[in-house]
Amino acid sequence: MMNVEPPNGSDAPPERREREERTGAAVNDYVAMVARHRPYRDTSPRRTIPFRDFRQEVRRHRPSDLLPTLAALALAGGDPPFSAQWLATMPPWAIALAARESILWGNEHRKEGVTGDDLRRLFNAHNDVVGVPRERDDNFVLGMLTQVAYEQFPYQESIFEEVSRTHALLVDGLSAVNLEVLSEKAWEEMLGAPLGQVVGATFFLQVAASKNAGWFDHKWLDRPDMQEIYDVWPREVIERRALELSSTFEEFKAAYHAAPHPPDGNERYSFNPLVERPFVRMNDGRYLAPQPRLILRTITPGALYYRGIRALGEPFARDLGKLTERYVGRQLKSIKPTPDLYPEILYGKPEQASTDWFLVLPSVVVMFEVKSARFGLLERAAAPGFEKRTKSLIDKAVGQLIRSSTEIDARNPAFEHIPSDRPRIGVLVTAEPHYLANSHWTRETVQQAPFPTLTASLRDIELLAALPLDEVERQLVEIANDPDRSTWSLGTAFDRSKKQGPNVVLQEAWDSYPWLEELDIDEDQ
Repeated sequence: MMNVEPPNGSDAPPERREREERTGAAVNDYVAMVARHRPYRDTSPRRTIPFRDFRQEVRRHRPSDLLPTLAALALAGGDPPFSAQWLATMPPWAIALAARESILWGNEHRKEGVTGDDLRRLFNAHNDVVGVPRERDDNFVLGMLTQVAYEQFPYQESIFEEVSRTHALLVDGLSAVNLEVLSEKAWEEMLGAPLGQVVGATFFLQVAASKNAGWFDHKWLDRPDMQEIYDVWPREVIERRALELSSTFEEFKAAYHAAPHPPDGNERYSFNPLVERPFVRMNDGRYLAPQPRLILRTITPGALYYRGIRALGEPFARDLGKLTERYVGRQLKSIKPTPDLYPEILYGKPEQASTDWFLVLPSVVVMFEVKSARFGLLERAAAPGFEKRTKSLIDKAVGQLIRSSTEIDARNPAFEHIPSDRPRIGVLVTAEPHYLANSHWTRETVQQAPFPTLTASLRDIELLAALPLDEVERQLVEIANDPDRSTWSLGTAFDRSKKQGPNVVLQEAWDSYPWLEELDIDEDQ
């Protein structure tokens, strides 16, 4: 069982030290309660409550008490993979949701303090929330599972891949691809500093908050022992980044109300401004991250996508598409031993483009079609019509795969280096996970190819590229032809009994930064 030791800086006012001690006691009490918990089979009907009852449970507490307690609890949970017991009793997405509701609707005119039993009531209420029943149409199950997937799965993904991918995808590729608007200078103009420095500054803020129960205090930057850090990450970049990633309570509320919202009854899936600005500015001048896991996610490709679209418009989206295509090729080329891999083929008059990559293996040709399109907020919340976005994306990609396959069969001279004497598999690669794209519910609504097709995220491709070449071939063939496993998320379908090495591309990207993981930035020094 993990204990949470509250920071007790000698310069902190006595009132603050007392609050921090109460926070640590509440978290330790609840963690101990969870450790003693033993699930049991209960055949009675489960209690269900509307979302407004969960909101009222949150509003029982002062934000100045609840938010620090949630931050400390989030850090007590450590990093994924989380245990099933942890996910059932203090899920990280519930922490972020409770923090959102506290900032939006809480006030200081409440009873002081939060106890372990208060946390028990809060998370039980969260687990009992039921939304407005969905219309029982053909997409009923798909809609419910889409909501759950996009609410929960991102919090269970390792941040190593997400952060490393930012550098490998958005920095390493700049000089290798002919782009319209993206460049090192464009990133610097957008972010106020080179992208690499922004990644480092964000990492610094993550470490600072993680070491100090979610808190960040600008006064720490005045310490004389910080100069070593500023030699790598300039102080002005750290300060600018901290300001960018924070909001006042009023700014937070304005951002929430300005965002599109799903239908009434599904408020839990509404926009959470903590995703874009994970720190809130508290009354004492310090910044607090109620769900610290969201800090580093602000510099993932998915987060930077929206920054780029706002600043550079559609040309940015086209550039990102080119970078994503190159990134998939770079991952596939890293497979050992080096595979027979061929890029996009231009053919015909008027000129057309084939699928993006052809991986030629002894028993199969695997065709990869890469798409960088992303789900919007309402589509993640499975608002009416959400399935049309997925269908459009998959149908377009499958059509491209079918056309390339037809040209191979027709022995088009432009495709003469692609064997026509073996089966084919099509892989649609998406820049972000489309968690249910392989499921029966999605497959029933989209175009079908005359050969097996799978949808894979960049994370899935990174897992694939860490396998030896013979395993890549065996596993893709087995999964694609298995009626059950072919409907799973590709990363889940992989045979994990086979030892995987590190992903070379991601490791090189991670190692390119002086991560300073041993930094000592505890408040009490």
